[in-house]
Amino acid sequence: MTDVLVDRTTVARAFVLLMSERVADPLVIAVARSLDPQHAGPVLWQRVQYHGSMRHRHGAYWVNAIHAHADPFGEAPELRYDLCEMHGVTPVPMVTNVRRTSLTPLPAYRMG
Repeated sequence: MTDVLVDRTTVARAFVLLMSERVADPLVIAVARSLDPQHAGPVLWQRVQYHGSMRHRHGAYWVNAIHAHADPFGEAPELRYDLCEMHGVTPVPMVTNVRRTSLTPLPAYRMG
């Protein structure tokens, strides 16, 4: 595959997916894949647009944590997201425990 051009967004997404899988809890990654086989859900350090119930917090944030919440009746766990703003290199929590339906993934990723 020499001399095949690949755009920066595709390369960045591939490295973010690799990095998030290495850092994230393997259970969370497995749940994310089972609930969203097309990988349409946000990954760690992806930019997202929040449009949930906390209207005063609507806006663009970074995903800095993904949690799997078990169902007491054996159903598939539900993923929840913690969102932050970056102040320099410091993540500042803005919204926690966000449902997937309240997020729109954006094509931007933090690379460190």
